[in-house]
Amino acid sequence: MDLLTMTGGIALIHLAAISSPGPTLFVVIRHASAGGASSAVGVVCGVLAATLIWSGSAALGLGTVMAALPWLKEAVRIAGGAYLAWIGLRMLLSAFRRQAGQAENPPAPATSTAAAFRSGFLTNLSNPKVIAYYASLFAVTVPQQGEPLAILLAILAAVTVSALWWSFVAGCLRLSRVRAGFLRARRALDAVFGVVLIGFGAKLLAGR
Repeated sequence: MDLLTMTGGIALIHLAAISSPGPTLFVVIRHASAGGASSAVGVVCGVLAATLIWSGSAALGLGTVMAALPWLKEAVRIAGGAYLAWIGLRMLLSAFRRQAGQAENPPAPATSTAAAFRSGFLTNLSNPKVIAYYASLFAVTVPQQGEPLAILLAILAAVTVSALWWSFVAGCLRLSRVRAGFLRARRALDAVFGVVLIGFGAKLLAGR
């Protein structure tokens, strides 16, 4: 398999994987629609930082280490599940506060770039199964005894596709009409996203 074919295969598989609904999508939607432009940039950069860590770790063999040290994988799983459940609970509480105290949705307060970055980073880093995904992806696409260039291209392909996809999602949500629609439905969306994230967190905590 030549490097161009390998890189293209990784790009297509990775795009299909990250475009499926999951915790990262809901967090990016919330920050990009409810916060300012800096919040959208922050959450995307946080997701990309986590993508670089997981893909790089898989390339360096951390998946093997985690398989050999079950307690490490369990610790990451529990911490990740608790984090997703926590931010889901915060969204639910936010939705209930708006329902109880406000007749209409006010303009959304700006979220700091650092807070958005942290949210995107921790959400994308919270699932230890992600490293198994990258390890499997690289095992299938990168030639055995892959040279450093092949490994580097594999990581760059994953990060580049993630950058393009999440920038596209955040950019769409910054369009005035799209953003206005999300802000009008913000209370309902916070409630739905909160329940979904609590569900993801519970699933992780249950070990599934």
